[in-house]
Amino acid sequence: MSSTTTRLDGPIVYLEVPGPEHLPTIWKVYLDAPDYFEALLGTSDFDPVAIEMLYEDAISDENRYYFAVRRNDTKALIGTLEVEVGTSELPAVLRGLVLAQSERGHGYGRAALELVERFLVDEFGVTAITAEVPPGYDDGGRFLEAMGFRERRLKSGDVRWIKRIESE
Repeated sequence: MSSTTTRLDGPIVYLEVPGPEHLPTIWKVYLDAPDYFEALLGTSDFDPVAIEMLYEDAISDENRYYFAVRRNDTKALIGTLEVEVGTSELPAVLRGLVLAQSERGHGYGRAALELVERFLVDEFGVTAITAEVPPGYDDGGRFLEAMGFRERRLKSGDVRWIKRIESE
């Protein structure tokens, strides 16, 4: 992960690269998002070690950016967002965007995704982003659709979400 991009500022949220000291707060976000956690890991049994492993994987890959989502008004860490800058086949992939259930429906997820899209355009010239949604996580699909992503069925039977991003 690039150490030069440590914070992206927006009007209602900002994204920052979290350190290991943020893991207890990130665990709380996942505890308040059991639907996402269960869809992602296949179990409702919360395992902080699994979250720590996801975090370690994300920060160890130089093509992945893992951000904490914070509200501007309270500075509270309310979610995480992970994106990978990929290959010519998949220029950018949204690997995960999770918000605590108590913070959903207020525009924070939309604001966070818009910030990272702008970052991808400005830093990498990305013109499209794909997204992965854990099987059975219907809220994720509905959110992506509301954000302008379109569902594509691949020959393999897998589903990929894609969105064209326009530069300003």
